[in-house]
This record gives sequence, structure tokens and C-alpha cells, in this order.
Amino acid sequence: MSTTFLSRLALMCTGSMIAAASVTAPALAQQADAPPPAEAEEDVSREIIVTGTQIQGAKINDVLPVTVVDEVDIANIAATSGDELFRAIPQAGGVAFNEQNDTTVNNARGDAASINLRDLGTGNTLVLINGRRMVLNPGFQTELLVPVVSPDTNEIAPGSVRRIEVLRDGASAIYGADAVAGVVNTVLRGNRKGGFIEGEFRTSEGTSLDTYSVAGGYGFDFAGGKANLTVYGGYFHETGLPNSERAYAADDNRSALVVGTPFEGDTQFNNRNTFGPFGQFDIQAPTNRTPLADDDFYLQPSTFTGCRIDLGNGLCARPGITPDVAVRYNTNFGGTLISEKTRYNAMGLLSYEFSSSLEAYFEGSYYRSESERFITPAAILSAVPVGISRNAYWNPFGPVTFPGGAANPNRIPGTTIPTTGADVIMERYRFVDAGNRSVNVTKDSYRLVAGLRGNFGAWDFDTGFVYSEARTTDLEGNRVSLTLLQQAINQSTPQAYNPFNGGCVTGDPGNGDCTPNPASSIDPFRIEVFRKGGTTLALADFKVSNASLFTLPGGDVGIAAGIEWRRETFFDDRDPRLDGTITWTDSVIPGVTFGSDVVGTSPSPDTSGVRNVWSAFAETFVPLVSEDMDIPLVSALNLQLAGRLEHFDDINQTAIVPRVAASWTTIPGVTFRGAWSQGFRAPNLVQVNDEGTTRSNTRDDFVICQAQVEKGQLSGLGVCPGEGVISFRSGTDQLEPEDSESINLGVVLEPGFIPGLTLTADYWRVKQTGLVGTFGDDNAIALDLLRRLNGGSNPNVIRAAPTAEQIALFTGTSLAPAGEIIQVLDPYLNLDSRVSSGWDFGLFYNVPDFGAGDIRLRFNAARLESFVQSAGTDGQELLDGIAAGALPPEVVVGGLGQLLEIEGRPKWRFSGSVNWGMGPVDVGLFAQYVGQVWDTSVSRDLPFTSDDPNINFFRVDDFLTFNLNVAYTFEKGALDGTRIRLGVNNIFDEDPPLADEDLGYFSALHSPRGRVFRVELRKTF
Repeated sequence: MSTTFLSRLALMCTGSMIAAASVTAPALAQQADAPPPAEAEEDVSREIIVTGTQIQGAKINDVLPVTVVDEVDIANIAATSGDELFRAIPQAGGVAFNEQNDTTVNNARGDAASINLRDLGTGNTLVLINGRRMVLNPGFQTELLVPVVSPDTNEIAPGSVRRIEVLRDGASAIYGADAVAGVVNTVLRGNRKGGFIEGEFRTSEGTSLDTYSVAGGYGFDFAGGKANLTVYGGYFHETGLPNSERAYAADDNRSALVVGTPFEGDTQFNNRNTFGPFGQFDIQAPTNRTPLADDDFYLQPSTFTGCRIDLGNGLCARPGITPDVAVRYNTNFGGTLISEKTRYNAMGLLSYEFSSSLEAYFEGSYYRSESERFITPAAILSAVPVGISRNAYWNPFGPVTFPGGAANPNRIPGTTIPTTGADVIMERYRFVDAGNRSVNVTKDSYRLVAGLRGNFGAWDFDTGFVYSEARTTDLEGNRVSLTLLQQAINQSTPQAYNPFNGGCVTGDPGNGDCTPNPASSIDPFRIEVFRKGGTTLALADFKVSNASLFTLPGGDVGIAAGIEWRRETFFDDRDPRLDGTITWTDSVIPGVTFGSDVVGTSPSPDTSGVRNVWSAFAETFVPLVSEDMDIPLVSALNLQLAGRLEHFDDINQTAIVPRVAASWTTIPGVTFRGAWSQGFRAPNLVQVNDEGTTRSNTRDDFVICQAQVEKGQLSGLGVCPGEGVISFRSGTDQLEPEDSESINLGVVLEPGFIPGLTLTADYWRVKQTGLVGTFGDDNAIALDLLRRLNGGSNPNVIRAAPTAEQIALFTGTSLAPAGEIIQVLDPYLNLDSRVSSGWDFGLFYNVPDFGAGDIRLRFNAARLESFVQSAGTDGQELLDGIAAGALPPEVVVGGLGQLLEIEGRPKWRFSGSVNWGMGPVDVGLFAQYVGQVWDTSVSRDLPFTSDDPNINFFRVDDFLTFNLNVAYTFEKGALDGTRIRLGVNNIFDEDPPLADEDLGYFSALHSPRGRVFRVELRKTF
């Protein structure tokens, strides 16, 4: 668009005011600016400023579903981070951003977390602080092969939160993009009068994991009571937890943990890696030149069977391309389960009342986190082998004499390798003697908000400006440079690095390296690799509202309208050895190059992007019937309408979405509510600006394997040996916003004969279309097979010309000859659609006072009913081919169909609490439940026949934990205002349910902390 910024604002402002009279937006509950009571520290008032309406002061109750987590709930949850706090909300789905999910530099690593309402996907939940957007975390996470982004919920310190409001319904018409699943608004505690300081110590039973925290805050009025300044500060430190202290995380081989279950003896629970210190190599000489009778061999202890060549020092060589199970490496050895971390946060909130109709406000916050953890040592990629020169000092098939004339002491006897030696290709190897990789991530984030609010006559207004910025530096140590490594290996002196010395020949060969190279040979190729990222958010808005525009027989009509501009930026700066500045060219294997010079990591270019978004909204609340009108079975009938326009300049797309909501109270205490809305999510900046990311994955080449099956060389595609495949994923500004349609229907019961009790039940359904995704390189290869069976091919699978050997393989089969896969093109596209639905149930009961103290009951449950993902055009072609029998049953298209309980997405989640207080004593009991799921990476060796398509997968148990806390507040003497709280989280010390995952459990669903004892001391003044 060619109009200027000012003309756009004027146009949207005019449009929103006109729309306000006709198609305006739903409201959720009353929004108020009234300050809290004078004693903010002891305030437990339940006034609600509900996320979902912009009409200040409108009397809108029970119209839309909302969950409120107040200070009592926060104390019950006893979270040390925003992540733990938000996970306690049953409507929150799996957490893709978590510190256990950070094994590669391409993930969002460090002390970061995300929120994913309804499991609709990270990025579909809008996260606000005091009603305005949070900046996104600089890193991104791959979810279903697509980069997703999210604010970092760990930036929210639980101690500064007054409450959290969760709108469990799409709200794009109110707040714009990303509100497909709902909105989470954190309301900060401002206008404090007085101060507090508190300290807490926690320890996880039976482990070395301890946490320490100190926090404080102080607020005061000045300028004759017209102004208030409230400040907070906090420090948090956690010592960290090694993998070795949890049985499920200590070893990739978890076979012992399934003894006594139907999966006892199942080899799928042994996930030790074929890349270890016992390397696998390929001799560049005919197979008859050595006793191996094979050009491929791997190392193992000489006490193992299958040895063909004795290499001395308890080591031997065995022919083959895949190391035996007994010699595979435990990648969790020496790793960290929970990182050592430190957090700092500071915040200030200032308000100044110029008059009864004008107030200025300011928010400023700073957050810093530092974390360190250790992950498995670096290993080469299967698609990027390393050539070892025949003249390398430690090459056992080297020359009889080195070029300088010195005798070669390492050439093994008993071969007919030429006297000049033979080159060797290193195909599998892990640099265990270089040490576990260290991952150090620091993050700095700050947020500034300034604004004015007040009224002119009956009209309230709020205008503000937000600027927020986040920066991260991910520094990974003990990485390996391919160029420097090859130079170190190929030296012809004893100072060369020796990859042929194996690991531990006694004890467990999968743990550590008992024959490490000296540091002097490792240090020359050991490097640090960085990844730096940054995001910014600038936002300006202007909103007006009138809760009593005019009066109908049913009550006051409310109206609101507003405009907003925001600018979002990001950058992702990779180390020169990753971004293509420093590449690798193999000095031994002709023509082999790679865009990354870092062992084990594919190249990733530097990327950056910027987006400007202009939007306008309008909403109205219309009370059609009130109780005073005395209409039978219609005690109250309220209608809400909303509309929003939002334009994205980077993709040149405009979204216009409406929303309609209503509530109908039949008789006092029985209210039905419902809402219909459309929503949208724009493709994120990474998806739009990624110029091309190369990834190396192990994939089955179904085309080659199908020929081998037809020739009798393989028993079936199920045993197709994987190989390294290069996948090229790229973004585009031609992507369109994902569209959604939401329906929410519910009932609220407040029986008059049980005062203080509220029961709710809500059904929801969300349909999403045009989901941004990649087809997947494995699916692309399967589609290539299907089309080749019909005489065509998939152009996204780029292959080399077939060799003479491959032509011979394909002769006599149903397929034309095909060469090796060079690359699979896998761009981001608007692909599939998804329909999900479920139920929410709530119970809230403040027991009337009958002399036994204050008693409060809370229960919140989420039932996921269905989660169905439907294929796009290419995906449907694959499914049709499988259904018709054109493709063998071993070809499986993942991520489609009914995904309920698959790799997460449990049917049931709930949380509940009971609180009792009398005088200085308060007691809280909190329960949290996460239901069962299926782990599809493990299936029964002897499958059952059942109508349940998941019955043969491994069932991951449910997870129920209880927290208990007891607090005593001193009210007299020197300790007046002092509170001591003793608590136990996870009273029964439940381990996370076992799953066939990297660390033995689903980190997106469960916690490994176990039973935690905590002591908190707090002093108010």
C-alpha cells in the first residue's frame, strides 16, 4: 500500500468508529482501573479485569469462558518460574520451548518456555502483560518441522503477579493475530503501599538440585497522594541436576525400566547411538585386501564376537556398517537434566493522577537469565563423512613408510593393502574424548510502557506506547571444526589425533572414553560456536470506550473502538562456521563440500526480518433483556459483537474477522453462553524470511529399497537402512495467514440454595485451515516412490544420475533406474487443515462462614475430545496410494488423522485446590493431573488386532501430583508482619511417566523434579 503511516491511522480510526455502531466486539468481563485496597500485601480481593473486552466499566458477566489464577492459586502452585505457573493451567498444552528440548543449536535453548493453549500449536496463543503484547523470545523452535515462535513465559516472575487471566476462546477480533486459541493476560501488582522482602530455599529429595531465591518490593504514594511508585526486584539461582541422578534419564538403554511390562525385552527401548568413540570406517580399497573381506568396518573390544583384525590394546575391527548394539553409545552420559541457572528481574510501575479525568502511567522491567548445561559430545553427520589420508599417522591401513622415509609403526600386518597405503573414510564417530558439549545461554530483556488514560465526559480512553527488546547469546563449547579436525587427523606425526583408539574396552563401552587422545591433539580443532538472536516490539495504540452510550430496556449499551500500530523485528546471527562464511571442503574425498564447518550441525544462514502491522477494531455490548423486564425464562439476554481489520506489510495481506457472543440467563443462577468467531495467525517472521536452511537427517530411500525388496535383497521396506539425506527448507513472503473458526457453547450454574458455588461447563471447537508447514522430506521420498511406480517422479526429490551398479539393481523391477538423493526441497507452504474440540469444566466454591474458618474449593478440568489433522493435496495423494495398496504398508504418513493422545495431547488435564484459613494459619492443598498418551516411537513386536489404531503403541502413564503448604503469619511483637511457609511439592515423589524420549519422559508434559521441600520466609513492612 502506498498510503503513509498517518493516513493509514486516520483511515482505520474513522473505520473503527463507524463500525462501532454496527459490528462491534464481544466482551468477557468487567475491566476497571480502580486501584487496589490500601494494604496491597494482604489484598485477596477477587475483582476481575477480564481479558476479552475493551469496554471499560461494562457490566458483562459470564459471557465468555475465562480462567483466573489469583494469588491464592499462585501460592498453591508454588512455581519457581512462569513456565511452572502456566503449566498448572489445564487448558495449556505441551510446552515446546523447554530446557530439556535443546540438544541442537537450531533449537531455542536456555532458560526459556512457551505456552500453547488447547495444543493448537505454539504461536496460536496471544500473551499479554497488563493488556499489551509481550515481545517474542529471540530463539525459535521447530514444531512439525516448521519454526515456531513464542514469548518466554519465564520472564514473568510469579512474585510480581496479581493474577493471570486466561480467555479460553479465540480473540483475534479483539486483540488481533496469534489469539486463535485464546489470550493469556498477566496482571501485575501495582499501587503497592508498603513493602515486603522474602527468601525461599528448595531442595529436591535424593538429588543435588537446590534452589535459592530472594525477592522484594516496595510501593509508596507521593505528590499528595496523586502518584504511586511500586518497585520489585528478585534473584533466583538453581544448582542444576545431572542426568545420572534420575534412572530414566541416565541411560539411553531403558530396557531395565520396562521389565514386568508387555514391552519387556523390546529392543526399541535401547536407544544407544551408533555414533560413539568406537568409530565406523570405509577403506578405500577392494574388499579382498584385508581379512575383513569388506571395505566397511567398525571398532569394538576384542572380547566381543565377530573380530577379524586385532588392533592391540584390547581393540579389534569387525566388518559391517552398523556397530553392534553392545558397543553403541549412551548419549545421556555426562549430560544435564536441569540446567544450572540464575535469574535477575527488576520492575517499576508508576502512576500519576493529573486530575480525576487524566492519569499517566509507566511500566519498566528488566530480566536476565543465565543457564549452563552439558549435552552429548559432538558426532559427525551421517551425510557428511570425513576423509582420512593414507598418510595419517594413526591410519592402520597407511603406507609402510611415511613420505619422509620414517617407518610406520601403526600399519597392521596381514593385509594386501598397497605399500603406499589406502585412504579411509570416517562415517560414524563421536568425539567423546573432547568432552560433553557445554551450552551457555544468556538472555537480556527489557520492556518500557508509557501511556495516558482517563475520560472526557462519558468516554474513557487509553493510549500508550510499548517498546520491548530481547537478546540472547547461545555459546556452545567443545564443538569440533571439520577443517581443523581433518588437519589434526591427517598429520603424519604422533601428535595427530587418533580416531582408531576406541573407547572403553572393559566395563560398559557405551559410557565415556577410557582411551582419550591427549588434550594437545584435541585442542587444535576444539572450538566454541555462537548463535545470537534478538527481537523487538514497538506498539502504539489508542482506544476509547463508553459503557453507557445509550440505554435500552435491557440496560446500558457499551461501545469501544481503537487503532493500533506495531512493528516487530528479529535477527538470527549464526557463527561464521555455520552461516556459510567458513565452509568445509574435504581434502581427501574429491568434490565433497559442506556449507557448515561444524561437526554434527547443518548450515544455517543468518536471517532477519521486520514487519509493520496496522489494525483497527470495534466492539459493542448490547443488553437486550434484563431481569426488570419480567420476561418468562429470560432473566437476562446480552449480545456482543466485534470486528477487526489487520494489515501485514511484509506479506501484503489483510485479515478481517468478526465475532459474535451472547449470554442467556433463563432463571437467576442458570446462564447459557456462546460465541462464534473467526481468527487468523500470520506466518511468523522466521517462516517468511528464512532464505534456506539445510538439514541433514537419517531417512529411508524408499525408491532404492523398493528395488532391493523386489530383487530379494531386503525382506521389506520396514528394514530399509536409513541414510543421510540433505533437506532444504525455505520461507517465502507468499505465505498467507492461517484462518480459523471458533465455536464456544457453555452453561454457568450459580444455585441460590448453595451460596458461593459456581459450576461451569463449556464446549469448544476450532477449525484451522491453511496451516503453515512443510511436507516433510520423508513424505517427499515416499511420494517419489508412489509416482515412480506410476512412471513419474517427485521433482522435490533431486537425485544424481544412476550409476552402473544402480542401473543393474533396477533392471527387472517395476521402477526405472534412480540415483542417490542429492537433496530434498521442503519449502514452507500453506498445507493442511485441523479441527479440534473439547470441553472445560469448572467448580468454584467459597464456603459460607460457619465458624470453621475460611474454606475455598477450586476445580478446573480440560477434556480434549478430538484433534484431527487433514492432509493437503500431496498428503492426500500419499494416503490414497497407501489405501489403494499402491504403496507398501511400511510407508506411514505421520502427523495426519486423529492425533488425540498422540505424542502428547492427553484427553484429560485438571487442577484442583482446597484452602483453609483461620486466624494466622493458612493451609493449601493443590492437585494437578495430566492424562495418558501414546508414544508412537515404540510399538509391540507382536501386534494386537483391535479397532483402536493406537493399541500397539507404548502407553505413557498419567501423572498426578499433590502440593501442600502451611503458612503462619505473626501478628504481634517483633515478628509482626512476618510469615513462614513450609511446603512440599509432589508429596508422593512421583517420577514423570516413562516414555521413549531422549531423557526418558515427555518434557513438554511432565516434570523431573520429584518431591521438593521448600521453606519461605516473608516480612512485610
